[in-house]
Amino acid sequence: MNLLDYLDLPNNLELSSAKFSEGFLGSSICKFSGNENISDFQVGIIGLDDTRNSFPNKVEFNPNKVRSYLYSLVGFSKLSIIDFGNFKRGKTIDDTYFSIKQVIEFLVTKGVVIILIGGTQEISVPISETLYKNQKHLELTFVDALIDSIDESDFHSKSYLLNRIFTKKGRVVKSIFGFQSYLASQNILTQMKSKGYNLFRLGSIRNNFQSIEPILRDTDFLSFDLSSVRQSDSPVSDFKSPNGFYAEEACQLTNIGGLSDKIKILNISGIDTKNDESGQSTHLMAQIIWHFILGLSNRTGEYPIQSLSAYKKIYVSSEKLSHEFIFYKNEKNNRFWVELPKNNNKEVEVIACAESDYTAVCNNEIPERIWKRISNAMK
Repeated sequence: MNLLDYLDLPNNLELSSAKFSEGFLGSSICKFSGNENISDFQVGIIGLDDTRNSFPNKVEFNPNKVRSYLYSLVGFSKLSIIDFGNFKRGKTIDDTYFSIKQVIEFLVTKGVVIILIGGTQEISVPISETLYKNQKHLELTFVDALIDSIDESDFHSKSYLLNRIFTKKGRVVKSIFGFQSYLASQNILTQMKSKGYNLFRLGSIRNNFQSIEPILRDTDFLSFDLSSVRQSDSPVSDFKSPNGFYAEEACQLTNIGGLSDKIKILNISGIDTKNDESGQSTHLMAQIIWHFILGLSNRTGEYPIQSLSAYKKIYVSSEKLSHEFIFYKNEKNNRFWVELPKNNNKEVEVIACAESDYTAVCNNEIPERIWKRISNAMK
């Protein structure tokens, strides 16, 4: 595959390595030229300025503005990072989606973790379709203040969650983090739950931030909309609310995501760089990305990279299911996984869980997330 068919090279002089001090990202990131061995890199950065499906207001996005802040942050000696430049804008938005699919599929097969900067959140659809094509089971996590499920015939950044890839049950697990309950009607919540979404309110996450860690540990694709951050911390998000994640919490969330040995793609979007006169939202986006890369640099090679045989195996009987659960514990960091009952295809499924889930099963209780996964597998 020739990536140059789909990408504009990162040759902007303002982002020259000579501009950045040694030890910072700008001086250490390799700028793609078309001659590199892609398999030599663990992380790849790609920009996207195509926002034609933004809704209800049109926004503009310049990935290089984010890069200028990102490159000014401290680098990572443990990681080899390459900047592939920006996607070429297609004649139509569907042409751009096609390019995204081709490049994502190629880079994932090379083992590169992709950081896609920009666009609007509906590009989660072509990304998810590409991942689903090549794996039996897919886990997706969306971070957003809104539940983007406006029931309209048009496809755009506020209706994409109703797409068919996101209404599959069993084989595609979807979670939404940080939605604000006063912005979602009960009808929407009921509809999304019926389609298999796990919904986590802003308040519930803030009260127990570590509750989302097992979900991020299982996530293949993390889609982060900066509208989930409160307006005072991100003034030019495409949806503005006085409430939302604090900037530090947004960074903490992507840092936890980066630690996951499963995650393949982070897409971060949802700001209008043209109107960001102070640079605050653009700078925050760069710091959120930096914390994700920090997580990547601290990966320890846990399951599924490491065999479950390396962990302590714990059997727990459950009277409610007449089933014996098998838990696995990494005694180095006290992280848990649980083996679910075999599904109708007789496949064994193992998911990340919290120690509190293990304790609940020991007390003959089935946590909601585990119960939902068992129910879906049996359908």
